[in-house]
Amino acid sequence: MSQAAEQPTSTSNEGTSEKSCVPKLHMVFESDEKAYQFYCFYAREMGFGVRKHLVKRRSNGTVYARTFCCYKEGFCRTLKEGKKPRPDARTGCGAHIGVRLMDDGKFHVTEFEAEHNHELVEKVPEFQLESSNELVVDGKIRKRIFRGKLAGRLVHKSYIPSNCLSNPVPLENVDNEDWVPKVDIEFEDDEEAYEFYINYAARIGFSVRKHLVKRRTSGIVYSRTYVCHKEGQSRKTNELKRDQQLVRGPKPYERTGCAASMTIKIMKNGRYRVTEFELKHNHPLVIPSKAHLFRWRWRRGLVGPPVDFIALGNIQENALELSDNKNEAPESNESPTFLSTRYKNNEPSKHLAEMLPGDVGAVMQYAQEKQAEDPSFYYALHLNQNEKLASIFWADAKSMVDFECFGDVLCLDTTYRSRDYGRPFAPFVGVNNHKQIIIFGAALLYGDSEDSFKWLFKTFETAMSGKQPNVVLTDRCEAMSNAVAAVWPDTTHRICVWHIHNDALKHLNFVFQGSTTFAKDFSRCMYDIEDEEDFVLEWTSLIDKYDLGSNSWLTKLFEDREKWSLAYGRQAFYADIRSSLVRESISHKLKVHLGLECKLLDFFKHYESELNERRYVELQADFHACHSYGKMPASKMLRQAANAYTPAVFKIFQIEFELSMDLMVYNCDNDQATYMYKVKAENCSKEYIVRFDTAGNTIICSCRKFDFMGIQCRHVLKVLDIINIKELPPQYILKRWRKDAKSVNLRSIHEIEVDNENKSALGKCCSSLRYICNRFAARAAETEESCAFIETLSNELMDEVCKILKRTLPERP
Repeated sequence: MSQAAEQPTSTSNEGTSEKSCVPKLHMVFESDEKAYQFYCFYAREMGFGVRKHLVKRRSNGTVYARTFCCYKEGFCRTLKEGKKPRPDARTGCGAHIGVRLMDDGKFHVTEFEAEHNHELVEKVPEFQLESSNELVVDGKIRKRIFRGKLAGRLVHKSYIPSNCLSNPVPLENVDNEDWVPKVDIEFEDDEEAYEFYINYAARIGFSVRKHLVKRRTSGIVYSRTYVCHKEGQSRKTNELKRDQQLVRGPKPYERTGCAASMTIKIMKNGRYRVTEFELKHNHPLVIPSKAHLFRWRWRRGLVGPPVDFIALGNIQENALELSDNKNEAPESNESPTFLSTRYKNNEPSKHLAEMLPGDVGAVMQYAQEKQAEDPSFYYALHLNQNEKLASIFWADAKSMVDFECFGDVLCLDTTYRSRDYGRPFAPFVGVNNHKQIIIFGAALLYGDSEDSFKWLFKTFETAMSGKQPNVVLTDRCEAMSNAVAAVWPDTTHRICVWHIHNDALKHLNFVFQGSTTFAKDFSRCMYDIEDEEDFVLEWTSLIDKYDLGSNSWLTKLFEDREKWSLAYGRQAFYADIRSSLVRESISHKLKVHLGLECKLLDFFKHYESELNERRYVELQADFHACHSYGKMPASKMLRQAANAYTPAVFKIFQIEFELSMDLMVYNCDNDQATYMYKVKAENCSKEYIVRFDTAGNTIICSCRKFDFMGIQCRHVLKVLDIINIKELPPQYILKRWRKDAKSVNLRSIHEIEVDNENKSALGKCCSSLRYICNRFAARAAETEESCAFIETLSNELMDEVCKILKRTLPERP
């Protein structure tokens, strides 16, 4: 028996609405899901169920064609002997609707078959299946005729498209709200999507369960589905547990097969996009003002308010009064605001505020033992407003000597701010003449206020005899920036790209996981671009390629590009410290011993072991630099560089020298004693301007590599070769990169001490002499021969000092 596609027209408004919901060719829908909902409503009116039959996708995953068919499409398998056929057995029904994606981005109906080859079901009440799966067929009650989602979709009004309803349900009034999920909206990660859906559920009046998760072989989640807490059907429960004979308690709620859900999938840009969203529920919703009274059992075994909700605003703790017989709470005219626990956990963790019991004793024991070994060992303590130990800084004599030689560039490593290391360990690091990371001092910072950083920088300056760095690199932190500007106003402050890259692993984790090429492209923008125009082009290309224009963290990072990008601020010297930081990190090596479960005294032991190991490697590099002689190069300039530079720095210079051989030079202009040259590679349009001043014997390149790194660039080396200068001018071989970089003029140390106005004349002299002695001690202790020489010479010096004191009266302090 076949039936017409349209219901008979009635005189009521309802009949008009029903007639308008009959599918027709060339009808247009915003999405395939809208077409599916429309066909489900039509099927309910006619009396049949719907199945999703066929889907066609493009290579990028986009759906371009779908077919929805009658639930009796196809044929059942051959039945076993003696088994009765199911009441909903398939009959090969050909009724269906087909939609296809057109050029306008919408789905058009391209096929529609209205005829069925079976009897249709009588129209049933809208909520008949809320508590059972009973339908009327041929005047008789049939149970479970339609299984699973088909039952709900056959009779439930929630599947009626909004444009076919004469009286829309209340939920449709929120379609345009920002807090309501919509198809194609994106999230940074799946957890953010989960929290968004939780907040939406709290405002609507239901709870959320994590229903389905799909992962790739690498473990990355590429699809998730979050559903209403009443999704599915409750199992039949026995009063007694078989075997154990234990009475089972009543379930806190019954599932009704609710289809409300939200599905997200990972996109090319690493973000998660909503691909499916079902708004309607088949059960009454909870009043939002009573959502905090949900007492459903969760998988964590908790009974009471779910841990994913935090009620704020109108609901106060002491306003909640539950009667003996009723589970009710005072109602309010306004709905409370719900926040997920993620926002609560953004507060600073406890270990940043105070030290653990026993840590203070460990600090004092370590400091006293070090001072007994090394009288020049320096440490300082800082108390907070509660008179509790908030921070500690320490440095030994070798660190002070190293800072005198290589303290032009300083980096404060605060990796603990972005990683869960436990204790807030912050070392001051630099780079020596072997391109190795060296430690100038370290701190434990149980506070990240501006005052805490001011105290730290002032203490560091005091420990280093008043010397300040030329450049300091820190993490992106307003408190640190303000502290540097206040304590070291003449020091250039830059944001360390190494710290930014570490932060990116946290803020852009979803992109790193979602793309196999993003890490390479992002690192190129961080470390490889040295020209401002090239950087802007590369950054724009990166944002467009991975669709990250809406990412607020990257937007703010680009706004601050002049503070961190290697393409900006190249007039200041940075000693190429970022390349050394990328290779090695002391914080990363010690992170295992920074955990709160480890004793602080054990951490100090591991810190000393790491420090001694690094200094031994440095000592080996010093020895090989002075006593290892390889085959000398044929070029006069390379021989000069090999004799002056350490092997690590010479290798960098040699690469620049070899690359200069393939460059082309054009004499473009001259102004009296200044000559300008254009230098470029053969197949590159980028040109660099090299200016040579014959009067001052100076040469400068527009790439500013020498100013930035302290090693001449290939463009300058090419021009020097063209104008027949075969050796580098002495001023272009920096002392800090030489083999003898640690031989510092002691007079400069005395000048630093004299500038300290807080000391008396006697105190200044004692401090200056003590620093000189520390330098001798730190260097002479490296070998037994040098140590014996200083001991012998010290006796002669003391005799001479005594003779001077006998001839001259001591000055009053």
